Amino acid sequence: MHTMLAFSARHLASLHPERSDTYQHLAVTLQTQGITHFNAFLKVSDVNQSNCVAVLGFSSALGHHLLADILAVRDPGGLPAFIVHCVRCMEMNRGIYMIAKTAWPLLMGTELQSILLRSSEFTSRRPRGSHCDEVRQLVDGSRELPESDKLACRVAIRYLQIGFDAILDDEEECGYRYQMIFSWSMLASPEFTSLLASRGPEVSIILAYYALLLHFGRSMWQVGDAGRRILGMISDYLAVEWQHWLDYPKAMMAGSSGPAS
Repeated sequence: MHTMLAFSARHLASLHPERSDTYQHLAVTLQTQGITHFNAFLKVSDVNQSNCVAVLGFSSALGHHLLADILAVRDPGGLPAFIVHCVRCMEMNRGIYMIAKTAWPLLMGTELQSILLRSSEFTSRRPRGSHCDEVRQLVDGSRELPESDKLACRVAIRYLQIGFDAILDDEEECGYRYQMIFSWSMLASPEFTSLLASRGPEVSIILAYYALLLHFGRSMWQVGDAGRRILGMISDYLAVEWQHWLDYPKAMMAGSSGPAS
């Protein structure tokens, strides 16, 4: 309950900028209480058939709230400061994902079975589009990244392409069209998160493609102008010799290609 109320307060902060500080403070207070209660619950009780749906609901709401918080960050420290926030969010979301994954066998015996199976099918899709071809070529041709890091990058890129396929498909189910915006930070591997923390040029450019995915979901209150802001930070951060790798996401944003609603 605390977590749902916290997310509602976070939404109100975006709807009423003049009272944003008040609602933000309330959201943080409620979120902290929710996490405290959840951690206390995990210390005394295992996830079982009677509580697994509630655990999933908590995890999902908290994950959405964490991402909304990160996307709203306006830190004067630019990309390095944003990546610190982003990595923290990804690590927390990864923990949430692992809790839900542990509860998966139990969840298959609940009313959520069909929804969860469709969600799993979505993230397991074969990528169709070519939106990520250039950044994939960048990773494949890198002389700096060892093969293990390239693999982590390819997995992250694969999920991004699935996201582009869905978000740009007018016939995509409404429930899955924007799902990768919220799922990517959970699905990216710990190895990729570590790479992101290092702020290398290749992984920063992959982040630029996530910024483009965010731009396509800019009509959602959790996202807004975050995609454009993040791409701007990446452009300011990268050296001149890397700038041409941003041409594609910049061109797509400049043309306002993709859905805004």
